[in-house]
Amino acid sequence: MKRFLMSLTVFLCLTVRPSFADIPEITAIDFYPNGAKFTFTLQTEGDTFNAEIPGAFQIDSVKMIDPDIFDDVKIFRQSREEWIPESLQEIHEQLEAKRQTIREIQTRKSAIEHTLELLNKAQPPTRTDAKDIIAYIQMSESMKESSENEIAELNQKMKEESDKAELLMKEYEKRKPVNSESLICISGHIKAGKEIKFEAFTSNAKWKPEYIMDLNSHEGKITTRIQTRASQHTGLDYTGDVTFHTKRPNESVSTPELNPLKVSIKPKERYREEVMYDYAAPMEMSERNYMRASGSRRTQEPSMQATLSDHIIAGKGTLTGDNIEALFMHGELELNGKIIFELIPEQRSDVWILVSMNEGNIALIPGEAELRIDGMPAGKTSIPEYGLGQKKIAFGYAPQITSKKEAMISTTGSSWFSGTNSSGYTLKITNGTKEHRRVTVRDRLPIPTNEKIKLEVKSIEPEPKERDRENKLMWEIELEAGETKTILVDYTLSYPSGEELQFSR
Repeated sequence: MKRFLMSLTVFLCLTVRPSFADIPEITAIDFYPNGAKFTFTLQTEGDTFNAEIPGAFQIDSVKMIDPDIFDDVKIFRQSREEWIPESLQEIHEQLEAKRQTIREIQTRKSAIEHTLELLNKAQPPTRTDAKDIIAYIQMSESMKESSENEIAELNQKMKEESDKAELLMKEYEKRKPVNSESLICISGHIKAGKEIKFEAFTSNAKWKPEYIMDLNSHEGKITTRIQTRASQHTGLDYTGDVTFHTKRPNESVSTPELNPLKVSIKPKERYREEVMYDYAAPMEMSERNYMRASGSRRTQEPSMQATLSDHIIAGKGTLTGDNIEALFMHGELELNGKIIFELIPEQRSDVWILVSMNEGNIALIPGEAELRIDGMPAGKTSIPEYGLGQKKIAFGYAPQITSKKEAMISTTGSSWFSGTNSSGYTLKITNGTKEHRRVTVRDRLPIPTNEKIKLEVKSIEPEPKERDRENKLMWEIELEAGETKTILVDYTLSYPSGEELQFSR
């Protein structure tokens, strides 16, 4: 407690409010994935200038705009007393009030402790009768008890006020500007004009885009609200235009896809210690799928631009310099798409709800999305950066449309020269909704990766709409309300006698 009170006193004594010599005006902020660039403007009266910006900026990032009009420019970092920006004045005043309260409690407590010490040392008068001595002792004990009770109350109040002060200090530490004990000085001569412009970058700023995407399950349209959250920790408050930038990521969010099933000759027993087996060959959602927004109708159209290397979205709002998050609303888009119900039985039994997007001229910035279907929450996902060739986005699952994969009785045989593995399965597809549905079903046949293995397809009923080079199969099944249909897949693998098959993905 004493250590905390001492640190609190030192903290409050040292945190005096400074005054900048020349604080330039912020005229724009550009956010990037790793920070933000501030553009400053300063009006000068003479042919020299001397500006100061907080220490939260990177000194090597300070650049003069239109440098030809400047001469003898000096940029250096300087120490200073800790700066309390305007946005933190209120919490500073609260800390000062707590300090005063704690000091008053400590003063009162010390006085009572001194009184109690005197009472403990005091002796009753010797030249008085017994009645007076008894009265003195009773009064002394009463005063001691009262003093001890008041000290206990003061200790409790001291603890309560100290706890509140500690919380305020933690809040202050979280919100105070980075490198608040330093500033960056910029000085020089100006050859022409009275306006100085320069820019500086800080890594103490961050932003993220967010989407609220509401799918109309009857029309396939997605009403998309676009917003961004941003904060900066420089100590400077700003109201005005803000631009958010991003770079195209190397990876994107996965949507369901069927990997090829490969079959090879299993290594002999002597190698088994070095081999890990995967007989089940489970599926993964590994395809990188993308979506291109086709803004057919927009309400309050967002200001968005796309270049070859960057996506930009503009906004306007207020950002305080104390790391408090601000929400920027950018309007809504209406995206056109086609709903696809896709079943991949090896992944899950119920159907994926996918939306295939048309090509358009609106590109979405990567971010988190809250998904809704007909206004009801459907989950959350990550939106990748969208460009050409982007196809679809998953909106979740529909438990009313299901699939069940059942293996047929397989047989395994061998002769002196070869072995066989007769295998197959059925897929039962059920539409549990009250409407007609077209369902895409995806599955696969094994791919021999060794020329000694031969695949013979005996029967696939009905014939798949697609069968690619990786033996991935795709059917489009029409189902009436409550209807169930069956797909039959029957095949045989042959391989040299004495060998064993191993499946992998």
